[in-house]
Amino acid sequence: MPNYVIKSDKRIEPYKESKIKNTLLRLKINEEEINEILELIKKNFPQEKVRTRDIFKFIFDYLKIKERKEAYSFNLKNAILKLGPSGYPFEKFMAHLYKLYGFEAHHNLFLDGKCLKYEIDLLLKKDNFFYIAECKFHQQPWKKSDVKTILYVYGRYLDIKEKFKENSICLVITNTKFTQEAIKFSNCYFIELLSWNFPEERSLAKLIDEKKAYPLTIFDFLSNKVLQDLFKYDIVLISDFLSKENSYLRKISNLKIEEIEEIKREIRLILGVDK
Repeated sequence: MPNYVIKSDKRIEPYKESKIKNTLLRLKINEEEINEILELIKKNFPQEKVRTRDIFKFIFDYLKIKERKEAYSFNLKNAILKLGPSGYPFEKFMAHLYKLYGFEAHHNLFLDGKCLKYEIDLLLKKDNFFYIAECKFHQQPWKKSDVKTILYVYGRYLDIKEKFKENSICLVITNTKFTQEAIKFSNCYFIELLSWNFPEERSLAKLIDEKKAYPLTIFDFLSNKVLQDLFKYDIVLISDFLSKENSYLRKISNLKIEEIEEIKREIRLILGVDK
């Protein structure tokens, strides 16, 4: 059984079964199966130190065999990291996610400020209230968005606000984490933040799970080329894929009809729908 884990940023931390258990409980894996996974980790990783990604892969492979739909939920954080490297697919993904919560969402548009014109990642609207949002995508899970990022985004927002007379707020979204300084400054100036685990009650992970708004990148068998072809036609969520005709999907992705039907079967299993 490992005593320590080596994180993706090379930090070494004590190995805690409770962290794995809490993650699996969130996926509604039963206690008996969780205990089996923990015992298998002890047997398969006898060394003192082990990489977190090796433990992750071990659990993911186990769940793919035993609990297919839970495996994809378990893979969610990695799936979001694959919405790169440009970050543009992440912006599309966020627009699709907010639409599921009743927002009007537009991505990659320009707004005039008093001094300059700015490219905006997301403009969200709900109940006559606007969110002018910046998406900060990181491909490395240990990277955090710091206070310099918040200052830059807020400076742009203040200039836009001089011309944009509707009720609005500044929103900064990241797929990883914010530094404590960034959170402190944002609280002081009423800037909304959304990250993988913040705010705790309405974090990005929870918003995705609540609507089962999983990106197509949860499927580790889809090639990057296929994914990029689908993203180009605004097919980002697994529900987007399910809603399209097989012939259309074949035309834009070059997937075989049998492959498309198999993917749709997996999607129905994950979403718990028949058609």
